[in-house]
Amino acid sequence: MPWEGVQPPAEPAGYDPANKYADPVVYFKHREAKVAAEYVKVAEAKLIRKKLKQCYKESGVNYQQNCRELAQNYLAAIKGVGIYRANAGPHEEPRWEFYNVGKK
Repeated sequence: MPWEGVQPPAEPAGYDPANKYADPVVYFKHREAKVAAEYVKVAEAKLIRKKLKQCYKESGVNYQQNCRELAQNYLAAIKGVGIYRANAGPHEEPRWEFYNVGKK
């Protein structure tokens, strides 16, 4: 049997986002799958960035015309991607009233 590589963890069956703490094991499996998916997105963005660097080097002064599509793909790939987002929740949004203390 040939080696198929390491498969990322799959989303667990029976996960209920409305009542996520009902089964802690399923909740943590869900978080693990979510982080693994984010790692895959980050790796894809790195590959696109590597291709974009190579395109810049090969194109010389014509890089704007030749590498435009790669640059747009890279910007789309990095938008909203990051491991830090795995633990983000509605209570972790920045609250500007904390930063404007004493300014009136």
